[in-house]
Amino acid sequence: MTTVRISDAELVSLYAKGNENALQRLVLRHSPQLLGKIQAKVQDEDVAQDVHQMVWIKFINVVKAGEYKEEGKFAAFIHRVASNLCFDHFRREKRSKEISMERCGDAVLGMCDEHLNAEENALRQQWHADVKLAIKHLPDEQREVVFLRIYAGLSFKEIAEETGVGINTALGRMRYALVNLRKLLGVEI
Repeated sequence: MTTVRISDAELVSLYAKGNENALQRLVLRHSPQLLGKIQAKVQDEDVAQDVHQMVWIKFINVVKAGEYKEEGKFAAFIHRVASNLCFDHFRREKRSKEISMERCGDAVLGMCDEHLNAEENALRQQWHADVKLAIKHLPDEQREVVFLRIYAGLSFKEIAEETGVGINTALGRMRYALVNLRKLLGVEI
């Protein structure tokens, strides 16, 4: 007896028609890889489980609302939902923007000195405020890479996947962002 594998598109169609088993098969088919990707991004098993659950809830809501359009790209769709929910998680975390901007400012200057006196610390804080302002003047693609790298803490490989570009393009955008920030801030290195 041969087993015929039902495509994702067929399972989505069956689920949209009310077949709950079709959803179960989709979840079983895609969960291991999806959960692994989420875990790699958020670096916390409990958070990963929560985000994973939210991915499927979002999918269910989209299908029930009749908003899901099957284009034979279910896996890409569900992974994109996961990525977006991971970004939402990082936004909710409200990571310290000052610390993150300090890392960006330090990268622009090529410095990292934790033992500053009061005057040096005041100058550094002013510098970080200037960097924040300068980032707003970067082209969108460069600003996005800076955000994903500094705020979300993603690797360049993850940035490449999220933005749909090659890793060299992601690296190049970060390099150009740092070059442009140095120009905007009048830093010569």
